[in-house]
Amino acid sequence: MSPRRITKKEMKEDKLVTTAFKLSEWIQKHLNQVLMVAGGVVLVAIVVFFIFSSKVKREQKAAELLGKATLEFQTGNASQAITDLNTVMEKYGGTKDAGQATFYLATVHFYAKDYARSQAIFQSFVEKYKDEDPLLLASAQAGIAECHMEIGEFQAAGDNFVKAVSSKPDGLLAPQYLFSAGRAYLKANQKEKAKEVFKRLIDQYPDSKEAYKAKEQLAENLLL
Repeated sequence: MSPRRITKKEMKEDKLVTTAFKLSEWIQKHLNQVLMVAGGVVLVAIVVFFIFSSKVKREQKAAELLGKATLEFQTGNASQAITDLNTVMEKYGGTKDAGQATFYLATVHFYAKDYARSQAIFQSFVEKYKDEDPLLLASAQAGIAECHMEIGEFQAAGDNFVKAVSSKPDGLLAPQYLFSAGRAYLKANQKEKAKEVFKRLIDQYPDSKEAYKAKEQLAENLLL
């Protein structure tokens, strides 16, 4: 009797068994390495989870403190608002609310008439968060300008109002910033700069109410 021929199915099954056996044998020989790799993957996953979880908690805590500080300032408790805003900046730096806390802290100091401190914090915001929100950046630069106005540094005020426009030229407050810059330059007796800014305002924002006011300023101060 001739030997039975092995079918293709049996050959495949035989190869599968052989492969499985070899794999089992390899795992047994390299068990420690396999466990180390698997353990490493699990460890990395655990570390990533805790980092993400910690970041979420930090963001939540920062948001809570920022909201608390906002309410405190609105209800007249400026000192506690300042404390909470400083906590957000120092303890939760790197969170999305840290920048807003910095901006808001500068604003609180401005309303408290601490213009030097307000200006310093606005400047810190400009330097640290200049690549984030152009609207807040423009507002911070305008805040610096307002601080200069309050202490009689009118040319510096005008320069910073112009910077505010450059940061957000399509912003709703851009015409107002340019008009404020022109007024500041007039107070600094920088009539040529005032003329330049007023004309820029008229050219770039012709439909704004500030453009009409700029024309009045040009006429009143003989800058035509």
